[in-house]
Amino acid sequence: MSGGEIANFGVVDITVINGIKWTTERSASPGYFSAIDTAVYTGCSDEIHIDGYVKKYGNKSFVFPIGSENKLRTLEISTPLLSTDAYATAWIPGDPSADLDPTAPFAGHHPVTSHSTSISSVSTVGQWDWLVGDAANLGDGTTGTGEGLIIRVSIPDMTTFADAASLRLAGWDGTKWIDLSGRPTATGNTENSLLEGIMASNISAIGIGKTYSTLPLTLESFTATAANCKVDLKWKTTGEYNTDKFIIEQSTGTTGFLEISNVPATGSLNGSNYSITVSQPAGLISYRLKMTDKDGRFTYSPVVQIRNICESSDYMQVFPNPVTSGNQDIYVRFKTSYRGKAQVMIFNSLSQQVAVKKIEVMAGENIVTANVLNLVNGSYIIRVAGADGALIGNAQKFIKQ
Repeated sequence: MSGGEIANFGVVDITVINGIKWTTERSASPGYFSAIDTAVYTGCSDEIHIDGYVKKYGNKSFVFPIGSENKLRTLEISTPLLSTDAYATAWIPGDPSADLDPTAPFAGHHPVTSHSTSISSVSTVGQWDWLVGDAANLGDGTTGTGEGLIIRVSIPDMTTFADAASLRLAGWDGTKWIDLSGRPTATGNTENSLLEGIMASNISAIGIGKTYSTLPLTLESFTATAANCKVDLKWKTTGEYNTDKFIIEQSTGTTGFLEISNVPATGSLNGSNYSITVSQPAGLISYRLKMTDKDGRFTYSPVVQIRNICESSDYMQVFPNPVTSGNQDIYVRFKTSYRGKAQVMIFNSLSQQVAVKKIEVMAGENIVTANVLNLVNGSYIIRVAGADGALIGNAQKFIKQ
């Protein structure tokens, strides 16, 4: 079919007519198999699909049954905004850098070496041509920029290109490939895994990109120094290409590592120096950095340890312990020189915070309660921290049974 359009107003099973190849012209003015409003195409597979362009009219979600030769490469869109919206797409195998995209507004080559800073590279296996109603090439009176639509595609085998967490849906904006996923969305990196993103306006092609598989950050040093019954933590980095923040974690030895503070990254490629002073209970305490990038990836620093030899009159205890499933509250008794706002936090055995309660602390002895009625049976850590994040007393373990 060349330059024309065959409309579907209902349900079309493309397996019914055996031996018929469902194809359209792939030129600057392609032909289309169209779906109107709630119409769908069924029976699609690697062997049977539409080899060419499919167009969708209306404000209903839709799966485009497109591909090439013996490969189905579906593209699914969420519900468009208006009944006059129209979108069309086709799978184009091959390197997008070549002159493969036939349609306006950005016809021609889309170099895989031209991409935004959040994308490290773009696959040469193929792309989906993307046409929108607002571009005036899908018929008079059609609307739709595509912005905000959830796009989900069925990908080729990407096992030699990137791990699943690194894959990103990429959109060609006329000058470069941009990240449409913004986070890990792939269900896998093997054939027919799904990859998702949110469409932006002014996109004319959709490809498969990847972000950095490891944090480009280099941690040059990380040290801990005793300072007046507290601890100075210092670290130096280089290459903060995509770094978001540094989470400071502390362990007393009887607990797992718990977050006590965090520091935003400067984003400097040439090197940054950081320091933070934290309160430390008496005894030998361990610290580490959880270095997190903007995509949610993270890696840990080496652990450093330091002993606090300062005497402390602070203490904390919890009771009853164990607490039975019939009890609503557990009591926390502690003595401190701190005065002001604080919070009681409860963590499960995976160091995940499961409950928090804001309190007001006075200097001297305090008794507060924490609700544990909805906690499942198991072991927990409870801690009290001041408004500055400093630990009041030592974290305590209790059992819910």
